[in-house]
Amino acid sequence: MMLNYDAPLYRPPSEAKSLIFQVTLGCSFNECSFCDMYRSKEYSERPWDEVKSEIDMMAEYLPDTRRVFLADGDALNLD
Repeated sequence: MMLNYDAPLYRPPSEAKSLIFQVTLGCSFNECSFCDMYRSKEYSERPWDEVKSEIDMMAEYLPDTRRVFLADGDALNLD
């Protein structure tokens, strides 16, 4: 069972054992002079039905998961 990720995908070392979900792609600001991590991606929010489907699938496939990392630049930017 695999999730489809939009590369490049960055994960801090502290999240090495976490399940990764991309709820957004890229960064909504993407103009920081110190960061070029998401320059190759246009910012977008993934449709909730896709994200929810992945969450449900992984909850069944990996029921003992205790840590989740919301990848990309602005996962908390969602309404």
